[in-house]
Amino acid sequence: MSEIPVIAQDNPGKKIIMLGNEAIARGILEAGVVVAAAYPGTPSSEIMPSLAKCVPSHPELRMEWSVNEKVAFEIAHAGSMSNVRSIAIMKHVGLNVASDSFMTACYHGVRGGLVVVSADDPSQFSSQNEQDNRYFGLHAIVPVFEPSNSQEAKDMLKYAFQFSEENNTLVLFRTTTRLNHGRADVEFGDILKLNRTPEFDWDRQRWTCVPSSTRPQRTELLLRMKKMAEGADDFPFNKLTISDEKINGKRYGFIATGIAHAHMIDSLNIHGIKDKVSILKLGLVNPLPQKLIKKLMNSVDELLVVEELEPIFEEQCKAFAYDWNLGAKVRIHGKDFLPQQGEFKPETLITQIAKFVGLDYTPPESAALDISVPPRLPQMCPACSHRSIYWIMKQYSKKHKMKFINNNDIGCYSLGLYKPLEMVDTMLCMGASIGMANGFAKIMPDNILITAFLGDSTFFHSGVAPLINAVYNRNDMLIIISDNSFTSMTGGQDNPSNGKTLTKEPGTKILIEDVVKGCGVPEENIWVHEAYDMEGLKEKFEQAANAKGVRVFIPRHMCSLQEMRIVKKNKIKLPVVKVNPDVCIGCQTCVRQFGCPAINFDYKTLKSSIDQEQCRGCKTCLYICPSNAFYVVEE
Repeated sequence: MSEIPVIAQDNPGKKIIMLGNEAIARGILEAGVVVAAAYPGTPSSEIMPSLAKCVPSHPELRMEWSVNEKVAFEIAHAGSMSNVRSIAIMKHVGLNVASDSFMTACYHGVRGGLVVVSADDPSQFSSQNEQDNRYFGLHAIVPVFEPSNSQEAKDMLKYAFQFSEENNTLVLFRTTTRLNHGRADVEFGDILKLNRTPEFDWDRQRWTCVPSSTRPQRTELLLRMKKMAEGADDFPFNKLTISDEKINGKRYGFIATGIAHAHMIDSLNIHGIKDKVSILKLGLVNPLPQKLIKKLMNSVDELLVVEELEPIFEEQCKAFAYDWNLGAKVRIHGKDFLPQQGEFKPETLITQIAKFVGLDYTPPESAALDISVPPRLPQMCPACSHRSIYWIMKQYSKKHKMKFINNNDIGCYSLGLYKPLEMVDTMLCMGASIGMANGFAKIMPDNILITAFLGDSTFFHSGVAPLINAVYNRNDMLIIISDNSFTSMTGGQDNPSNGKTLTKEPGTKILIEDVVKGCGVPEENIWVHEAYDMEGLKEKFEQAANAKGVRVFIPRHMCSLQEMRIVKKNKIKLPVVKVNPDVCIGCQTCVRQFGCPAINFDYKTLKSSIDQEQCRGCKTCLYICPSNAFYVVEE
């Protein structure tokens, strides 16, 4: 029997350093959750793989990577309907995808506890926006929890299921990138064994969303929120500390939550004033604890609301102060001192808190090294198959003097936006490539080729519906589905394209071309080709580009990162590619137009060379070099 992973051990009191996402996974396990579903998205991606390690020793877990967040939520909702604790996990923009189901399911209440993890991304480290999903709590009329550190993430997640069942409500659990990807000590608690038998109650009036059902449920939803608001002051993760001391003749107070609270405490300690100010730490961020807030306001002259992104607490606190006739007594600040964009950096809080309380503070000079580092744009990996098809597309455009409107999607291929490829013209959200191509196809002249470019995981996520729309409406477009068999940008998760499940059990491999054909694209308008065979890729792309109607081109090669793991594990010998310096003419096509990171250029000798540590032997460089300077070393 293999050793049980640490995260799965029923060992209360054990303390280890954990990633925030690992701590959340441990909290899910401790809560006795049965159903867990997710679509991978940074910064939430590590939660499910961490939880999957627990399956061999906790076989009651039912887990999956779903094809999108809406499906993941509906799976968790069905689990809750069946009286078992269930969770859906996604990044912040994933909740947009799930919102159609989410917004109505909130009316139903729960049987088994139901939690949705929304991993927000202030500063947009890996996202197309930085929306603040606390608004979803206000919009859907459900409670929102937000932890401040890894320990609290585990404990609060576990408590969220108890809270959900006690209050008959879905719980929205908001995290941010800095918590998801930070590491800290976490002490384990007990793993609950609820031993509930899944069963359905056939309560059609409750579970069917017709107006006659949801009108009274709306009333119940509002009553639930009112009850939760009345109990918000007793929420165990809220904490109020009052100080009667003054700084420069005034009493100061702070309200904060999440990682912003942790940075705020550090800043107060640096200034030596933590015990001289009043602090309300929030764990329940919707509904707000009004009694605690009122007590804080009555204890201070100046109040700073420390919240990342939108002024949600600030605006609510100002409304409370007006209702309580405290507007003349306490001045409430927020975005007049702190930015509304990006995550809070510690140095920002240190400087702005000093300004807020009137301390004389000069930030220390930067300790940056005095070195010059050349700028480096994000780029695709060596041997990335997306680069191959982008190159072919670009050469086609030059040869035929035809402009593209290349509508791109969310994935590694988004990096084709940057030099040297510069092949991305529009990019909005998951699935929008084909959707927007539908629109351009309606109005653009025939001398502009309308293309949509997306990956295999994105196609399964939200590409099928707009493809059907294109077929139904006979919109003339070329759709490129670059199949590398993994959800690569979020960490290489498995998906229907390779048929492996989250728990590494065999699933069903689904061929994209079969789905495309089933959507109504005729077989003669579907091309599939190996992405490293550049000559064949060019020939088939020419056929696809010159055809009419809805046509789909599928370049296919496994993600090079995943392929290298297989190569190293099995000690496979790769082809060795080199450059003949006598043939290289120094044109720099390989570095300035193709842009493979494994190719270097020496500006003294004006010759290219191969970095063998990075080269993966794909041999595409043999095709793109105009002087045929690249060659494969013969055995």
